[in-house]
Amino acid sequence: MKKIRKFIAGAGMACLLASCGGSKAVVYMEAYAPEESGLNLVKVTDEANNTVVAGSSFKPNAYTNYTLNTQGICTKAGFAWNTHSVLDISPDGSQLAYCTRMNGQDNIMVRSTGAQGMSTQRTFRNVHSFSWGADNKLYFADINGSNIYICSTSAAQGSLMDQLTNGSVSDRCPIVSNDGKRVYFTRTGNSGPSIWSLNRDNGTLTSCARGYSPCLIKDNPNAFYCVRNSTAGRSEIWYVDYVKGQESLVLSDENRSFTNPKLSPDGKWIVCVGNSVSNITRTNNLDIFVVRIDGSRLTQLTYHPQADTSPVWAADGRSIYFVSSRANKTNSYNIWRMNFNLE
Repeated sequence: MKKIRKFIAGAGMACLLASCGGSKAVVYMEAYAPEESGLNLVKVTDEANNTVVAGSSFKPNAYTNYTLNTQGICTKAGFAWNTHSVLDISPDGSQLAYCTRMNGQDNIMVRSTGAQGMSTQRTFRNVHSFSWGADNKLYFADINGSNIYICSTSAAQGSLMDQLTNGSVSDRCPIVSNDGKRVYFTRTGNSGPSIWSLNRDNGTLTSCARGYSPCLIKDNPNAFYCVRNSTAGRSEIWYVDYVKGQESLVLSDENRSFTNPKLSPDGKWIVCVGNSVSNITRTNNLDIFVVRIDGSRLTQLTYHPQADTSPVWAADGRSIYFVSSRANKTNSYNIWRMNFNLE
């Protein structure tokens, strides 16, 4: 892919650089940063056709009890972001699902993983925070007034929707077990976010552990990775076995925070979102990181001054799809793919 070398003037844009000739500001329009030269980045979607919805970053509230939130937070950097899951891949790896905004509502679109192909709308509600189940259904958070319910629909055809949770609740980030018998999700209440499971055979609801954004482990149905916000205002990735009562901290950094964990197909790596300071703009933004499941070999993959977020693994584990606002004039988000070569 050729690098986009055009620079567009405009002080009102979100990501700015000081020009060499004075104080004039320009938008960084390169398709990749110098540190990303080996990633073989490919742009999958085009903002002219479908703009991908992604979470925004913002300055954290200094008086917030951070443990009650489901927002990524790094108070030391003065940086926070939304953690909705807006991208996932089909079980066979041939299709992508992503959120887009139409008529004032967010809905899920499905398209091929290739750089060409049409997108098909699969939900007709106001939804977010979704995943693609092994049963070829889309599981998502349906916004119904002040309540947010977990629902599902076929990823392939029809518009029938099953509502899985109910009541005066705020449920997000659903993910279904490989056997389809349990749905795990984040429920936010007065005491903060916690991860629940729904037994689909008998309807039993179980509160599993404190945290949000569960990431299931293929070979251990009683355990998952999740995110927790510390009282110091730092988002960390934890391992939880809620049956044995075992919990361990996997990833934490005084200067950075991490959210949106996704386990690699071989079970050796976690890809996640974290904040970092751009070498180009010298400001905080979102980037993609990987870390071994034992917390070792933390590696930053993306370095672009625009936001990179919501990563998912390709079915073979040799590439990662993610959402980025890089390389376009309007800071719109698109789906990109990069190589993953670490062993």
